[in-house]
Amino acid sequence: MSNAVRDSGERHGLPAQPATETSSKKIIWISSLAILFVLVFCAAFVVFYTRNDRNKAAQGPVNSGNSLPPAELVNESNQLLADSQLKTGKVVLVFITPECDACLKESEFLKGLVSKRSDIRFYGVVSYGDMARALREAKQKFPFEVYYDRGFRLAGQLGINRVPIKIFVDNGIIKKSWGGATVEEKAKADFVQWLAEV
Repeated sequence: MSNAVRDSGERHGLPAQPATETSSKKIIWISSLAILFVLVFCAAFVVFYTRNDRNKAAQGPVNSGNSLPPAELVNESNQLLADSQLKTGKVVLVFITPECDACLKESEFLKGLVSKRSDIRFYGVVSYGDMARALREAKQKFPFEVYYDRGFRLAGQLGINRVPIKIFVDNGIIKKSWGGATVEEKAKADFVQWLAEV
């Protein structure tokens, strides 16, 4: 028996074990701890992001409770829509593009609803594409006044990077938002009920 083998156990009153067997056990133990750590980390990661996604879905695509930031919305004649029009009373901003299929589905859904509440103004907001062409096409496809978001100012400040998105603003404060086209029956019923009660 070598001195290394004899010394490893005899110093502590334990039976001597070969050095390679002790090293293998340490490697297995450390590897098990590393695997356990990775599994715990991955589980925590999944739980955190699942909860975060649920919170975002419940809240909507735009944070509620914030003031609507300043906008530069212009019509086909390049006339600016006054911020006071957006920040006074009840307003629903519908972010759209004329070539978006989901936006056209949203248009079909909103067509019969826009006129049901005269105290709520609906404005379409186009943030992408050539201004003149986008406004001309949108005017033909959507059942509300449509404006172009000059310089992507409003959509950029709100963090909007996909359409359609609806935002309800009450006296300048963002109260609620919805992302995507309202195509499912439950979502349609929920929005119709919300519109009747707000």
